[in-house]
Amino acid sequence: MQTPNRTLIVGAGLSGILMAWELEKRGVDYEVWQSPDSSLNFASRVAAGMFNPVSFKRLVSVWNAVEHMEIMRKTYLELEEFLNLKGAILHSSPILRVFPNAQYRDLWAKRLDDAHEVSIWLNEIDGVADVGKEGPEEIIAPFGFGIVRDAGWVDLPLLLNSFNSHLQSKGRFFANDWSFNTQTNDTFNRIIDCRGVGASSDLASVGIKVQADHGEVLTLRSRLDTKGMCINRVKWLLPRGDSVFKLGATYKWNIEQSAPTDEGRTELLSSIRPIISPEVFDEFEVLNHESGLRPASTDRRPYAGPVPGNDGLFILNGLGTRGVLVGPATAAHLANHMFDGTPLPQDVSLARLKSLRD
Repeated sequence: MQTPNRTLIVGAGLSGILMAWELEKRGVDYEVWQSPDSSLNFASRVAAGMFNPVSFKRLVSVWNAVEHMEIMRKTYLELEEFLNLKGAILHSSPILRVFPNAQYRDLWAKRLDDAHEVSIWLNEIDGVADVGKEGPEEIIAPFGFGIVRDAGWVDLPLLLNSFNSHLQSKGRFFANDWSFNTQTNDTFNRIIDCRGVGASSDLASVGIKVQADHGEVLTLRSRLDTKGMCINRVKWLLPRGDSVFKLGATYKWNIEQSAPTDEGRTELLSSIRPIISPEVFDEFEVLNHESGLRPASTDRRPYAGPVPGNDGLFILNGLGTRGVLVGPATAAHLANHMFDGTPLPQDVSLARLKSLRD
């Protein structure tokens, strides 16, 4: 009996939906299975969905920033069109980076003066000793601030819910468990594992380590007017409209069961207290406190490609904290590899892993 030419995507978080979109565009016959344990993809729904082409720690562009920004914008705009959600998924929100000290301010200025590669994303310094005309009056920035223009956020809950509704309307979405031991060879000739942290045990059995990065996020209400900008100091304060903000995120390893903690709440609020005027900060209303486990790779690059020793099995995993930015390009690379035979970039290919070469 000949195996049908059908593809199964396992996992309906960000990885699964981006992979499904690549197959949708190609007219591939596919299904998406999601475990009834919805917590396995909860990280995608909790995440603020930010994208930012700049690494603030060393003040450089993030990995493949130009390519990833271009493909990201194209992908989410295509999805807006496809789902009839124009202007609702991809949102612009420049980042106002509050300088922690004079040395950091000088580094920002040097990056601009030197025409450093990161300078294409940066505005000139403003607001020294005062926030100034471009920044909110309620923000305290004694050393000034800089602005990253090309940043923003993706409405992940809206994207995931809307695409899942599309899948259900086409009879392509099923609440089914799946693991490496599940027998599906008579139904699908190709499986793409997008389970995130839920795939950790299976992937560990073949030498691929997915780490669980526990993150917590607060949803706040405030009269603070950030002029549509995301405020960054240690954490991110991201405006979502109607006086609502997302504040995140924490990072903690070796957590097996995700749950919001008092420690996480304190860490988040304490991180932005120094840059918000006291009268505004004291009026913050916490509307929600959520947490999730981000799937992270060992080298902060996504995992994509065929799983060794498992014919017809592929993975897209390990998108980590920059999943919104790097996910679209990585999903496209994997689709090109599977259907066109295009080699995977070394940065995302499983061939880079020493554990698979030993």
